[in-house]
Amino acid sequence: MAITRDLMFVDTQVKALTNTIALNLGDAGAGAFKIALFQDSITPDASQTNPAYGSSPFASGEVSGAGYSAGGLALTSVVFEELSGSPGWMRWDFANPSWASSTITDAKGALFYATGLSNRAVLFRSFVQTYSSQDGTFSVNVHADGACKLNVVGPLL
Repeated sequence: MAITRDLMFVDTQVKALTNTIALNLGDAGAGAFKIALFQDSITPDASQTNPAYGSSPFASGEVSGAGYSAGGLALTSVVFEELSGSPGWMRWDFANPSWASSTITDAKGALFYATGLSNRAVLFRSFVQTYSSQDGTFSVNVHADGACKLNVVGPLL
């Protein structure tokens, strides 16, 4: 078992695009989306049916420690929009989440999920290596282009 890559959950995206679930990536409401940190003891599966925080593999392996609460943090300043200066590219972005005065050990990846959809998993990002904090601030720095960037202009293969 290991975290080896970033992924979007196929089941979540297909159900959102077919209106089976009402996923609004632009929902900026308080607590609409959360980020939870995980250690390398899990193996996320892009093809999992009904992926969600609290269900396997996200039912265990979450980091713990001072300054971190199970379930993680609510995302703030959420936007889903066309990437400025890059026609045909969309981005999902939010403020950099951080846990102040935290002691977090060996975080290897982050699950982003929709709380209003039974904690439906949207995106998983690998940190490539493990990171820790010792009574300090643990931050997840989101790329300037957003946590997720999608090309909607060809070639689409």
